[in-house]
Amino acid sequence: MTPAAPPQITVAIATLGTRASQISLPPPRPGLCYLVMIQRAPDPLPHSDRPDLTYTPLDSLGLSRSRNAALDACRTPFLVFADDDMQLETEGLCQLAQRLTEAPHLDFVAGWRHERFPASGPRAQPHRLRKSNAGRICAPELMVRMASVRRAGLRFDPEFGVGAPYPVGEDYIFICDMLDAGLQGEGLPIVTGSHPAASTGEHWDDAQLLKARRRVLSRCFGATAGLITTAYVFRHRKKFAGWKDAWRFWTG
Repeated sequence: MTPAAPPQITVAIATLGTRASQISLPPPRPGLCYLVMIQRAPDPLPHSDRPDLTYTPLDSLGLSRSRNAALDACRTPFLVFADDDMQLETEGLCQLAQRLTEAPHLDFVAGWRHERFPASGPRAQPHRLRKSNAGRICAPELMVRMASVRRAGLRFDPEFGVGAPYPVGEDYIFICDMLDAGLQGEGLPIVTGSHPAASTGEHWDDAQLLKARRRVLSRCFGATAGLITTAYVFRHRKKFAGWKDAWRFWTG
């Protein structure tokens, strides 16, 4: 009997406490394995008979620290990040991995959540990822080539993400750090999952989140952050509660 091929994709799911036992996973599929990273883990850990599923308790807190633990634990060529309240599309995940396999010059790729999939326009076609068009990417859309990330020594910034002082922007910052390190990425018209509930980054009426967004721009653009912030305010002007909020955001 021919042994099964080792998995090529690790799906790292960040969760907290007893939420680990409530995660809904797709049926097993060759080539995929799941790594559930549990902060404030229950005792005992959840039990599963699935050979493609591993529960890992963590002593840390914060989404970025969970992502970094997944970077350390991953033993497959490709890693995709996910949250515990998403429905994953394994066909899409395998398509992302296939693109990385076929294109060795690419270090990361990104698909789409079902709710954000573009019906038309340039982003409905394969396109090179840059800081200017990667702001919408989050879990479970981002897949990285582990060899490239480790070679560049990249990590998620623990100052950002849920559970951190700035509770948004960790995915975008990681992408910007990859681009600054010379890594190349591509956006693809591929659905990788569904996240019907509003994410943290979609709230525009929270002063702490607005402050965090402003800090993300400073972190990613440095000396040019002022110009980028001006363009950002203009682009999202209808999302602010009023001109005073927009002004406070612009001035920092």
